[in-house]
Amino acid sequence: MGDTSKKKYKTGLVLSGGGTRGFAHLGALKALEEHGIKPDIIAGVSAGSIVGALYADGENAEEALKALTSQRLFGFLEFIMPRNSLVKMTGFEKTLRNKLKARKFEDLEIPLVIFAVNINSAELIQFDKGDLVSAIMASSSIPVVFPPVKIGGQYYLDGGIINNFPVDMIREDCETVIGINVNPIGEFKKIGSLKAIAERSFHITLRNQANSKKDLCDIYIEPEGLDQYGLLDVSRAQEIFDLGYKEAKQVLKDKGN
Repeated sequence: MGDTSKKKYKTGLVLSGGGTRGFAHLGALKALEEHGIKPDIIAGVSAGSIVGALYADGENAEEALKALTSQRLFGFLEFIMPRNSLVKMTGFEKTLRNKLKARKFEDLEIPLVIFAVNINSAELIQFDKGDLVSAIMASSSIPVVFPPVKIGGQYYLDGGIINNFPVDMIREDCETVIGINVNPIGEFKKIGSLKAIAERSFHITLRNQANSKKDLCDIYIEPEGLDQYGLLDVSRAQEIFDLGYKEAKQVLKDKGN
């Protein structure tokens, strides 16, 4: 798209947020691997920051899926009485630090940029250097569901609040951009619990942002059927992974890759 003669990176990969729908990112990554496609830079937010960090750290898609499920990376969820959040991120930081070889962004095999919202200044902040896990936690802290994360005296929440599909943040630096959006919106047939309504509201906000970014991608992957899964639907990880794999294979086939 446009002049590609002086781009910093050949292939950029963008991974959206979407809670445990992020397992679909891993399925899509497996398909990309099978087609010999490996990104030169990864941009992610929320669930995309977790998957992006594992992949940039040297894990292949299947290994990352195993790590996220067998080691219960998402098993940190502990429901508590609401005060500043509904769910406490118990064990999340410890598990991430144990799993990732890299301690800092600079240690990763593939350059990674992730995003979180500074709720003190109401700005989207890019993290690409320094401590990796604290930035991932900040980027993944879904508002109301999780507590804000404090870094350097400032408080951060999920980057998806402002930009859930940060294609625009790396577009100019890449010859080709592959975007994987795991936050489709289907019809909401039943108004149920307050939790379900909160999830739906968050999904709508995220979806509206992604629509305007789709055309910035050279390859756009949005797995069908993900709207049937909740933000924290850990038990169906393999199903979600398979949806991502199937859709990516089809898109790549259609593109002639």
